[in-house]
Amino acid sequence: MSRAALLLVMTGCVGAEFVRQPDPKPCAERAVTPAKTPEVEAEARAALAAFVDAVERSDFDGAFRLLDATLKRRYSPDRLKADFALEPRGVALVSRLKVALARPLQLTGDRASVVVAEGRVALAVRESDGWHVTSLDGDAGAK
Repeated sequence: MSRAALLLVMTGCVGAEFVRQPDPKPCAERAVTPAKTPEVEAEARAALAAFVDAVERSDFDGAFRLLDATLKRRYSPDRLKADFALEPRGVALVSRLKVALARPLQLTGDRASVVVAEGRVALAVRESDGWHVTSLDGDAGAK
């Protein structure tokens, strides 16, 4: 048995052949889910509000920094700026979110959502460095 394989066995970590089976002793610590407190809700709300503010000021560098990791891989500040310039719906979505921020947020684990229209929500996700925007117009049923 190789040294790496022995280390995996000794620490209780599973190899690739067990990926499809639940691991009774996971190798990594689970992320701590924030408690549903007014402070956590305020942090999520602040991230969404900061995104709205950045877009309204045409600060697309700032808006980009507030996107979640997945969106950051697909966008750049320049592309974000171009998308908002070319797509009038983007401004409408940001305006809708601005109004919606007066409503309560729904916290579910590391996700926060606020209803922006019937069946539609804006979403933020808690990442290691804070809350980030993941959608301005998500399907409310897909949270």
